[in-house]
Amino acid sequence: MTTTSPLLRVRDLTKHFPVKGGALFARETGHVRAVDGVSFDLHAGEALGVVGESGCGKSTTGRLTLRLIEPTSGTVEFGGHNVLALGKAELRQMRRSMQIVFQDPQASLDPRMTVEEIVTEPLVVQGDLRGESRTKKARELLDLVGLPVAHISRYPHEFSGGQRQRIGIARALAPGPKLIVCDEPVSALDVSVQAQIVNLLSDLQKELGLAYLFIAHDLAVVRHLCQRVAVMYLGRIVEIGTVGDLFAKPQHPYTRMLLASVPAAHPRLRRTQAIPRGDVPSALNPPTGCHFHPRCAFATDKCRVEAPRPRETSPGYVVACHYAGELGESK
Repeated sequence: MTTTSPLLRVRDLTKHFPVKGGALFARETGHVRAVDGVSFDLHAGEALGVVGESGCGKSTTGRLTLRLIEPTSGTVEFGGHNVLALGKAELRQMRRSMQIVFQDPQASLDPRMTVEEIVTEPLVVQGDLRGESRTKKARELLDLVGLPVAHISRYPHEFSGGQRQRIGIARALAPGPKLIVCDEPVSALDVSVQAQIVNLLSDLQKELGLAYLFIAHDLAVVRHLCQRVAVMYLGRIVEIGTVGDLFAKPQHPYTRMLLASVPAAHPRLRRTQAIPRGDVPSALNPPTGCHFHPRCAFATDKCRVEAPRPRETSPGYVVACHYAGELGESK
């Protein structure tokens, strides 16, 4: 495990969205606990995958990290600087090093702008680019992501989904970031195109030394691209460790069930672990104690009343379960 200071340090990050009701919806009636005390580190040049069922808080965590959404509480440090304490001008400067690739490549691109205008917009906003140098920089970025430079004057609707995502990646690369939050960047693409985009991201990481916070629900993609994985459930990280350790011997019951839910490659392969029972509870009224206990085959009375604290079961491997390391194989 590396001993260098992390590029990104997140501690107890929380986001509760108010729910309003009553006359004219003026009174707060509750809060949606979208992110509920998330902590993790991300080192330079590393890819950390964040996985979990829909609605578990993955995308919200990514946006909170970049301060696209203001958190309820917690801390985010990037390069030793407190991101949440930065003023407007300082935050804009910091965003040169922190970028995002969105899930839907069509919705994230302005249909009225050409490719040249899209990929160089971050530099224009920062005041780094003027005049003829804009076209030159756009050509360099398109070449970097594998798009023909002859397409520089085209509009987003003239491209396929995979090509549009390459444009989004080029835009994220423009200011020379150290960290890119990839918010399910391949989930809206065909399977064959997904592989091309994942390979592109992998090549860019090696070439440019990028760090990725890679949000996904496709475990195979995460296994291929990332070095470490954080598993989220109902706003909390329940397990985090290296790809090899987590996929080979998951310690949290939810992680086991998440891996077991992946379709088998052969119809004769039998499952040795149970598929998750029931649906994910509402983040508006989460279960007491361990959020996973209503669906867990190993839950005890302690799980129902006491939330497990994340603990290190081996160097660099953290699990939030009262009985981590003590559970047998589920049937």
